[in-house]
Amino acid sequence: MREALAKHDGLVRSAIEGHGGFVFTTAGDAFCAAFSAPLQAISAALEAQLRLKDEDWGALGDLRIKTALHTGNADERDGDYFGPPLNRCARLLSTGHGGQILVSSATANLVQDNLPPGLGLKDLGAHTLKDLERAEHVFQITHDGLRDGFPALRSQQPVLDAAEQLAEGRQAHSAQEWEAAFLSLSGAAQTVPLEAEDLQRLGEAAFWTGRGDEGISIREKAYGAYTKEGKSQQAALIALALADSYKYRLANAVSKAWVARAESLTGDAPGTEAYGYLMRWKSVASFEVEGQPERALELADEVTAIGTSLDNRSLRALGLQDKGRFLVALGRIDEGMSLIDEAMISAVAGELTPDATGRSYCNMLSVCDEVADYQRATEWSDAAQAWCEQHSDSAYPGVCRIVRAELKWLRGDWVTATAELDQAVDELRGFTPIIGAALYQKGEVRLRSGDLAEAEELFRSAHEHGYSALRGLAELQLAQGNPEAAAQLLADALSGGNVGPLARAKFLPSLADTELALGDIEAAKTAVEELEGVAAMCGSSAMRASALHRRAAISIIEEDPSSAIASLRDAIRGWNELQMPYETAQSRLLLAEAQHAAGFDSAARLELSAAKSAFAILGVNVDTDRVEGLVSI
Repeated sequence: MREALAKHDGLVRSAIEGHGGFVFTTAGDAFCAAFSAPLQAISAALEAQLRLKDEDWGALGDLRIKTALHTGNADERDGDYFGPPLNRCARLLSTGHGGQILVSSATANLVQDNLPPGLGLKDLGAHTLKDLERAEHVFQITHDGLRDGFPALRSQQPVLDAAEQLAEGRQAHSAQEWEAAFLSLSGAAQTVPLEAEDLQRLGEAAFWTGRGDEGISIREKAYGAYTKEGKSQQAALIALALADSYKYRLANAVSKAWVARAESLTGDAPGTEAYGYLMRWKSVASFEVEGQPERALELADEVTAIGTSLDNRSLRALGLQDKGRFLVALGRIDEGMSLIDEAMISAVAGELTPDATGRSYCNMLSVCDEVADYQRATEWSDAAQAWCEQHSDSAYPGVCRIVRAELKWLRGDWVTATAELDQAVDELRGFTPIIGAALYQKGEVRLRSGDLAEAEELFRSAHEHGYSALRGLAELQLAQGNPEAAAQLLADALSGGNVGPLARAKFLPSLADTELALGDIEAAKTAVEELEGVAAMCGSSAMRASALHRRAAISIIEEDPSSAIASLRDAIRGWNELQMPYETAQSRLLLAEAQHAAGFDSAARLELSAAKSAFAILGVNVDTDRVEGLVSI
């Protein structure tokens, strides 16, 4: 055998080098060689096989070798080659048999039209290769001097034919197994053209697996296919889905064009599903863009009615939750939240499509955030989290994670919150303003931790992504000792008449703090009174505690420590019930100052110690020197 291997090595190396090849490594009896052109490699492989076949191997009988060829861009380093093409070639080699020359589809495509006379390509079909996600379409070199018939390739499994892939893809889509659906349907599409309905399924699977840009392209093809088939209602639904995708990529002109196309398709078909979803789009636009709340409410009612008449629970639920969030924004909190809860029941019960479920969860969490109803958000969050984990790596889970992350960092779990936000950014590829929301939340965490430089970078990045970061930037300026700059940012944010009471409430604590830093007590009182009014309207414990904290700060300045102490004890009670340790510690720090002013230094030291302990647990760099200096007097 030793003599046979030496002869084998000489023959193989001679065939490689005789056709311009370069042997860059050997391993045992295996040769790895590179060629500048695939025909050179095929010629070398053919010569090696023919010479080995014709050689007299004596008592050994025949000596047969496996050969595999693949073409790709490899990395060269110190005379050796690395990278995915070598891995694919090795996996292809492992599937073959002695005496066989296998080539990948990349190589076959390059040579199929100019093979020398006597050479051919035999199609062995597509196969799944070990550890490789993309299947490989394998071909065998045929020649009169080579054996033609071989056993089946030793692949992981043969790739299903198009009909089988379509069946599996449809079944996976129905089961909401999105990755499997995408792989099966896209695999089928490589062999046969997909019909409109299968393109729609593939586009949806692309969306749910985080392939946003690819999903848009596929849905555009589905739209064209439905139009060609004369199915205007299905085409209209695809047009609205595309309008949504372009909207979140800030391509507003393209988005509006798709809405107009949907309208032209559904204008003569009121009461249909497509018409209902068009009315929903118009309802949202009336409220969020055109500033026509009454029109938006009327359209939301129409959406709900169409959903009810068609027994389309998803459309009905979306109409209910849209009306609910509009009412909340208009200050009709109880009425609006009741409708949102009703829609959420359908989502939790699994009655809605994945799209409607995702929208319901995201909108519910967002509305709870608007009214600072963190208790309600927490109660629904577990259900939302279970659903999101089933649909990870897509847009809705990314959106859900942002609000869920806020609940986490408000409760002191800053590490988990930051990890959630990082994952959200990864899941939201292409959804520019929503990525900005995730970056903004990260900035809030860094601001509280005392890392002002990173907080500023995150706020500015959020702003660049189309998300308003003025409140965070104002809080940052205040933390840096620039109340004038903070006041300008807040004035910009609150300018104009389109900022409703709930939107204003988000800025009022910062506004009160800024006015106090500027020495304008009356302006600070005005901001606190407005915040107290919104808190009463919403029934928000968090807003109430925030207002009490600012009310206490005013009382300290006005030398009324007794009132400050009473306010702060109520605030701390509220923060504790909401499990918000950072805010609790801030109020304890202010309480220590008020107790010192009232002459209760022992109590002040107790509160100061509790605040410092909480900040240490959170890992917060908070300057307590001034209060410590007061208390130690």
